[in-house]
Amino acid sequence: MATHTADRLFGEPVRLSFFKGGAVDPNRPVADIRAQLHLPGETDVTPARSNSSFTTQVMGGTGLLIIQKSIFSGELLQGDKVRADAREGQPWLEILAVDVRDANQIVAQISIAARASPAT
Repeated sequence: MATHTADRLFGEPVRLSFFKGGAVDPNRPVADIRAQLHLPGETDVTPARSNSSFTTQVMGGTGLLIIQKSIFSGELLQGDKVRADAREGQPWLEILAVDVRDANQIVAQISIAARASPAT
């Protein structure tokens, strides 16, 4: 339940593009989904009960991509890319590492991609 609430509060449209050996993987078509993106240096402030707020800040050089398994159950691999569709310039982010151990979420470390993805 809490994961769905966080997804509603922090979720945004993203495009997942899949790669194999540095090239677009034709066996894994792009996926347009809603996911949480938390980039380094960003602070997300969300109103909470009692006129307070809940603040999340990502520290360090990598960010996080959080996907609900109920939304996307495919395979996400290191080297795949994510386009932040709702952000200015629609920046591409690269998957650095993926953790699928959680029963409800896929959590990936991300960074700004060195170059834009050829997959649109």
